[in-house]
Amino acid sequence: MDVKSYSQDITPSIKILGAYGGKATNMALTSLQLSKEVVMDAGNILEGLGNGIKNINHVFVSHSHLDHINDIGFLIDATFEQRKIPLKIYGRKKTLEDIEKHILNWDIWPDFTQINLLGSDLKAIELVEISLGEVIEVDDCKIKAIENNHTISSNGFVIEKNNKAILFTSDTYCCDSIWDEVNNNEKISCILIDVSFPSRMAQLAYDSKHLTPELLAQELKKLKRDDITVYVNHIKPSYKIELVKEIIKSDVLLNDGMIVEAQDVIEL
Repeated sequence: MDVKSYSQDITPSIKILGAYGGKATNMALTSLQLSKEVVMDAGNILEGLGNGIKNINHVFVSHSHLDHINDIGFLIDATFEQRKIPLKIYGRKKTLEDIEKHILNWDIWPDFTQINLLGSDLKAIELVEISLGEVIEVDDCKIKAIENNHTISSNGFVIEKNNKAILFTSDTYCCDSIWDEVNNNEKISCILIDVSFPSRMAQLAYDSKHLTPELLAQELKKLKRDDITVYVNHIKPSYKIELVKEIIKSDVLLNDGMIVEAQDVIEL
């Protein structure tokens, strides 16, 4: 599908730019393209979009772990000279504070929130704080942050396009609010959910707040609808072969869902 046609498409969709919870050969970090101008999480924007990075003006960040913010510095670096408006980074307060403190701090990377665009009084990066339940409308997308269960400042997102929606959990452990949102929002047709570790690693999953196939199977009992397609992402590369087998055996990919890979397109 031509990514330039997203906002005009009869069937709304998102494109997977990266789908893994760790970096390895041919396994790109988490990132989604919502439209020509909007991406969500910054794990693999540059490689995922190529020349299309010049169009990106909005980046929504689910939390500040490295695999979700990896390309923020490189994105502004690569597009700075051509940019006419600030690159807007959206996240909850602690997430934005982490990005400023640990990335855009002059030591790890220049602080582009303090650097003007060429020939302009506008700053190169603008940090935009969002709150749970708040709906942001950009480039024909409606994006709402929802509670998940990972870090103290993390969140998932409901992404709505043309009255159809997907719930992207981002990284999460067991969480009732995710299923409450799916059960009560009729616009949601599918969910993209984290399964990071095999079930034999339940303690690590608990400690790091990620799901296993066994935990996802338990969580799906909270789903009161039979029309939701379940997609899985965020597999840890070291366990890919084992996890793929277990996920398929666990029968959690409901309604023709799949384990997503970079360049996959999910229709809403």
